[in-house]
Amino acid sequence: MTTPEGEAIVDLVGFGTANRFEGFVAPAPSISTSLQRAAPGCTDTDNNAADFTAATVVGPRRSTSPINSCGGPVQQAIVLSCPTGLQAEQGSAASAPLSARDEDSIVNSAVIESGAVPGISLDGFVAAGAIGASANATLSVAASVAPGSYPVKIRFANNDGQSASCTVPVRVAGQLSIPQIQGTGPRTAYHNTVQTTQGVVTAVVGSGFFLQDPKGDGDPASSDAIFVFGSSAGLAVGDLVRITGTVVEYTPSGASRSYTEFKDLGAVTKLGSGPAIAPANVALPDADLARFEAMLVRFTTPLTVNGNAYLAERGELTLSSGRREIPTNRYPAGSPEAQALARDNAANMIVLDDGIFTTPAQIPYPGQDGTVRAGDTVTDLTGVLDFGAIGGGGAAFKVQPTVTPVFSRTNERLPAPQVASGNVKVASANVLNFFTTFTNGQDAWGRTGQGCTIGSRTSAGNCRGADNMAEFVRQRDKIVAALSAVNADVVGLMEIQNNGDTAVDYLVQQLNGVMGAGTYAVVPKPAATGTDAIRVAMIYKPKAVSLVGGALSDGDIVNNRAPIAQTFKAGNGGKFSLVVNHLKSKGSCGGARGGDADSGDGQGCWNASRVEQAARLRDYFLPQVVAAANDPDVLVVGDMNAYGMEDPIRLLNAAGYVNEIERFVRPQGTPYSYVFGAESGYLDHALASTSLDGQVAGVTEWHNNADEPEAIDYNIENGNTEPYVKDAFRASDHDPVVVSLNLAPTYLDVTTSSSITRSALLLNRATGKYSATVKITNTSGAVLTGPLHLVLEGLPSGVTLDGKSGEQGGAPYLTLPGASLAPGATVSVTTTFTNPSKSSIGYTPKLFTGTF
Repeated sequence: MTTPEGEAIVDLVGFGTANRFEGFVAPAPSISTSLQRAAPGCTDTDNNAADFTAATVVGPRRSTSPINSCGGPVQQAIVLSCPTGLQAEQGSAASAPLSARDEDSIVNSAVIESGAVPGISLDGFVAAGAIGASANATLSVAASVAPGSYPVKIRFANNDGQSASCTVPVRVAGQLSIPQIQGTGPRTAYHNTVQTTQGVVTAVVGSGFFLQDPKGDGDPASSDAIFVFGSSAGLAVGDLVRITGTVVEYTPSGASRSYTEFKDLGAVTKLGSGPAIAPANVALPDADLARFEAMLVRFTTPLTVNGNAYLAERGELTLSSGRREIPTNRYPAGSPEAQALARDNAANMIVLDDGIFTTPAQIPYPGQDGTVRAGDTVTDLTGVLDFGAIGGGGAAFKVQPTVTPVFSRTNERLPAPQVASGNVKVASANVLNFFTTFTNGQDAWGRTGQGCTIGSRTSAGNCRGADNMAEFVRQRDKIVAALSAVNADVVGLMEIQNNGDTAVDYLVQQLNGVMGAGTYAVVPKPAATGTDAIRVAMIYKPKAVSLVGGALSDGDIVNNRAPIAQTFKAGNGGKFSLVVNHLKSKGSCGGARGGDADSGDGQGCWNASRVEQAARLRDYFLPQVVAAANDPDVLVVGDMNAYGMEDPIRLLNAAGYVNEIERFVRPQGTPYSYVFGAESGYLDHALASTSLDGQVAGVTEWHNNADEPEAIDYNIENGNTEPYVKDAFRASDHDPVVVSLNLAPTYLDVTTSSSITRSALLLNRATGKYSATVKITNTSGAVLTGPLHLVLEGLPSGVTLDGKSGEQGGAPYLTLPGASLAPGATVSVTTTFTNPSKSSIGYTPKLFTGTF
């Protein structure tokens, strides 16, 4: 061989990305291996891949090293056939065959080189009968060998002085009862040992089976059962079974404790039918469920569904004795009371699983209406007590039912609630990412290539709602059903697309299509709506309230979802301002630092940011709203992402904003609008200024959303049969809050406190006008405080009052002179009418005091 330059090459090796090599590249060396020629150094086929291997460096070769001789035959090695292990039960003998052969020699001996103990022997050795034939032996374990693990090393040799060894792990299982294996401590004393035990099969699940000692040990501190991980083929509930395997402590991902179980089964022997196992009675709360680990149990009291978020995905329901309230919903964060409630909640929880450990084809445990609501109950729940990973992360004790659970609808689906009678009904509704632009780039009008905006970036990837038109229609129909059922005069909306008034206009059109043309109108957006893909918005009924001025907002950098305010005027002249908010979420904790990091006090991430937003609301925006309206009556609503007693809410309470949910809902039971981690609380608030507080007639929450499983929402999933129903339930993940206001009128009808007389009408022929004098006398014993207005109700069509001061309810009025009218005093005004059709002029006079 020569180089391109004509130089001779004796040999060549190339590896890795070398551009020159013989045949194919050799394997690459590493810091612990070197390239070594096969046989050793006596092979050269002009193929680097075949001639070289990457092997551990045994010793460097130098010019003084002996030269290998390649002239003689290559001596073949002894080839062994040894078992990977030998498992035995204490009291029973066991054995395993071994063999060895050599292609150019005779294997003529075998001995135990190390690891032998009395009772472990190499028996029946038979040397190879010829070159290349097998030599055979048996590794034997006597019944007398004590439980334990014994690494036994066996060496074979041939007639050429060569030898080869293998190590066979011998494991002798002890015969222990299940309670002995479980013990009374947090971990078994037999971790990573091979044991034999027996018991009755109480349940078969997707990953193994549960085995329980029919007698137990009578010690309530130790469990009488154990989970066996592995195949359950051929086994049925009620079988008496003896097993041999490795006892281990299994710790699920995210768990703070382990779970004792068997794995790597070496033997499973059916011994017949076992005695019936009676379930152990358990009641919640119980902080020490570990003593019932893997046992057949029966919960003696009704259990309440507290969480159903993973019902469709994992077949799980979280159950407790009664409803678990989020500690900071009731008590200040970090308080002794909040900490005590957190401990109580932790001891009051069991997860009902479905035993299959895969996504169920059908959602389990549905009622006749296809749902299982938080607040529903199950009685006499019976099953085996498992421990493992749960939906949402972490791990918990779980019941794999052995008797089909039957749920009672103890938390009925109710129609939209009626609140105490008032003159204006206000609702706060999170509409769960109602976007008219979809994540696939289409929109509600069929256009493609569309996107959603966050800051200065617009793309379909920024959209958060429906993925396509089919999902959007389902979402739209549920939201319209919910909002039309609430039927509020003013609605504050959260999580609607931040695309001007496009999405909110679309929603109003859909509502009006159901409720009648003109029922709702959009409060036109203010200048700033925030930099997020979602915004807050408002809609209202023009026949119930009117707008006073334009909407205000606070576009400060602290508010990526700017709060919006609008002042409204009711039919009786009463005014109030509604402020709609959506503070920073507790989730997405990446990047949270300092006060925004989760401190573990129950308030989650970004609490400092929410406090800053609440302080900005208190110090800047609410004073601005009050000043613009020239009215102190303010109602603060929205998804504050803070529970009832968390820092942002307490800050606003301290500033004089009354928590109306605590005032009206708490006395009736636990207030909640959201369920998270199988605990309930309210993130959605109604806070009234001190001046408005006395005008709040009632507040309620409609639990049409938070109690329902996610599986019945608008999303089209691929895991289960779709349970979607076109109704108001699970329209969002938050429940709406409904507030009834009984706004104080700004005027009062005092007709009954007066005498009103009219002179005859006179015609001025020069002007064609009709006029008369009206005398109003105060017939009460008190001063009628002004301003006073004479209202002419029922004036015929075509007749107009000249010089009218204004109109009230479609009727013209005149404001009387003077600030007040003393008892017995009289005031006179002249009424002049234009009456081109010369109709009969009649009307009903009314006297009002106050401001229209």
